[in-house]
Amino acid sequence: GVDAISSADCWVGGWTPEICCSAPGAKGNPLCWDSVFTFDRCCTETEEGIQFDLRRRNFVADMVRRGATVHFDIRHVSGGRTGAVASRALSARSTVLRVPSTQVFSLKSVHAAVIEASRQNSCDAHAVLGLGLALERVNPSSVLADWIKLLPLTFANVLWFSARQLELVQKTFFSYIVQNWFEDLDCMERAVREMNPNLWRGKSVSKEDLRWALSVVKTRGFAFEGTRESTMLIPLADFLNHNMVASVRTATLAEDALRFVATKDVMPGDELCIDYAQASNLEFLVRYGFRVEDNPYGGRQFELGGEPMQVHCPAYILRYDSPDIIENSIIDCHRQARYLSFQQQFGELQPHEQLREDRYIYKAVEQACGQLLSMLEPPPHDMQEYLDSTESTGADGITAVLVREIKRERVLLLRCVQAFQQRQQEADLRPVPTTLAEPLARLRSGQANGPDVTQANNAVNSYASPTPPEDIDVTGRTARMHSGGGGANRFMPPGDRNRVDQLLQRLQQGMSIS
Repeated sequence: GVDAISSADCWVGGWTPEICCSAPGAKGNPLCWDSVFTFDRCCTETEEGIQFDLRRRNFVADMVRRGATVHFDIRHVSGGRTGAVASRALSARSTVLRVPSTQVFSLKSVHAAVIEASRQNSCDAHAVLGLGLALERVNPSSVLADWIKLLPLTFANVLWFSARQLELVQKTFFSYIVQNWFEDLDCMERAVREMNPNLWRGKSVSKEDLRWALSVVKTRGFAFEGTRESTMLIPLADFLNHNMVASVRTATLAEDALRFVATKDVMPGDELCIDYAQASNLEFLVRYGFRVEDNPYGGRQFELGGEPMQVHCPAYILRYDSPDIIENSIIDCHRQARYLSFQQQFGELQPHEQLREDRYIYKAVEQACGQLLSMLEPPPHDMQEYLDSTESTGADGITAVLVREIKRERVLLLRCVQAFQQRQQEADLRPVPTTLAEPLARLRSGQANGPDVTQANNAVNSYASPTPPEDIDVTGRTARMHSGGGGANRFMPPGDRNRVDQLLQRLQQGMSIS
């Protein structure tokens, strides 16, 4: 059998439950663990781990006493994980969590002196929120005090990477995250220097303090309105782990509370999860320091210019689990959008013209994958040893996973280039779906900006948490991500709308438009 692990074994050398047991990701901080010392043993079987778990439970009970509605417990679940587990049966759309606005920390909660110093230094909204949190941390009477004590003391995201790990990320299409996050950190330092030292209650503010605060915002913040300025910290919501098949989503942002609801019927004991984002493991590693088992997504989401209607179709995202590399439903939405735009401008569309429009899409995707591939350099030769390493742990473990994921990403992007080159050579038109893609159908019914769409988009974060991600185009420039909203009247004269409505109706009814 496996020898028991004692407190004296786990919690030495500066390691504590606060560092190891509560990081983003259900298995805590990956820097803490190896083949002997594991999350399950140290965080669930030692006295310190048990006491830490008790403090979390007491915090939940205190939140309820102060007006929160919580229909889950924080428990250890299968696979050495800690997460939110349903405490009762829940039907779809019923409340899982409701947090009063008085218990939420947003830009409106930040001290005026922080706001002013940040404004003078043109700090990003996340940096401002991080500074506000750092100030709350030194305030023993803060409403966040008990929650802050449960937060991890260190993180494993890119702000905590070693020089070697940063070198790897700088040679990928996520290098902009390194640039943006460290610029935020620098701005926070400049703002602190301009603030009255008395605000910090006699405590010096180190770069480590600011790095901790910014990491909390980047990994545990939620943005209900899809903007960085709307990012907020919601105690208890950060206990919801990531799962691609989410059982929870954000629902409403009201003046008095924020609410999370079930997306399906849930039984007592079921783990409750939220979908952080459709993102590759490389992106999860950079943003959070963990990877997702059996994650089908690769590359990064990208938008391609084209006909105006295409803005209503989903962003492109590569998949490891599909021979088509990109879901055909996404490609077909863009095809239908181009057909409709062509019809609006030039009249009836012939099959050879449909094929030409398809090839525009295939060529654009091929070029996008090629550009992303060119931005993803292979790992240096002195890191090739990590490709075959399965025993690396701690910091070396993260380096090993980074190297392997970069290698996998390059293979997937090359497959994408080849697949869409082949599509351009096809002589026959691929079948056109007989039903209209959902985003285009919503456009026709005038619901592109309706409440259901808004609520669905709200569950996305930015990438622990869904805060709005910085998006890039395929050239690597930071750009605003399309939300998929907006009605037809945003990009066409009112007189053309009847014609477009007719074309949409024909597609929706499965009629040919050629």
